[in-house]
Amino acid sequence: MKLQRDAFDAAGYVSRFANKGRIRLEGAISADDADTVHLALEQKTPWELHLMGKEGQPEIINRRELAALPEADIQQRLQDAAELAQNGLSWLRLGYGLMDRSRDDIALSNIASLIASPDFAAFCESLTGLSGLTLTALDAVCYRPGDFFTRHTDLGARLCFEWSFTPGWRSDWGGQLLFHSPSGDLEGGIMPRLNDLALYAGDQPRSIASVAPYAGGPRFSIVGRFV
Repeated sequence: MKLQRDAFDAAGYVSRFANKGRIRLEGAISADDADTVHLALEQKTPWELHLMGKEGQPEIINRRELAALPEADIQQRLQDAAELAQNGLSWLRLGYGLMDRSRDDIALSNIASLIASPDFAAFCESLTGLSGLTLTALDAVCYRPGDFFTRHTDLGARLCFEWSFTPGWRSDWGGQLLFHSPSGDLEGGIMPRLNDLALYAGDQPRSIASVAPYAGGPRFSIVGRFV
């Protein structure tokens, strides 16, 4: 699996990133490789439940823990995350961390190794004008109907990214990566697509719109941050 570096005009992207603090690239890897990543996300990833807990602390519940919880307990946690979203930061989604696991043992090993490589950091630097980027977080994420991530920033990150691997999505299904002005107005959005890589400054206010209950499937992506 390798990057299709020659498909992108670096100078043009650097200019756009300087002006808006974000850029979007279509087809950063081959179509066949993108299909392979989508299949791994859809069928071979041991998802965990990621959400904001009642006390305002992130919670990760793995499959074994989730199977042992009473249904009423699970529903209460989901309700707590939704209530927190009314007034501030909260999220609800499936996730799987890729930074601290043996990448040779998972279906996403090839894409995780690519993103963790110096080549990917150099690729991002060439398109943004940044230098000396160091990867500090990498996760696979899945948003199902009703899942969301409220408005937030990551002031500790110089660059964040979301690499979407979601085919056949419709704009009315929600799930867009939304960018907000400091006053709360929407400045732009990116719809989930297959093999679509968004790079954006960590201080950009953003959210993931709630996925509609009638969406035709989950929304898959790989997200990360550089310092």
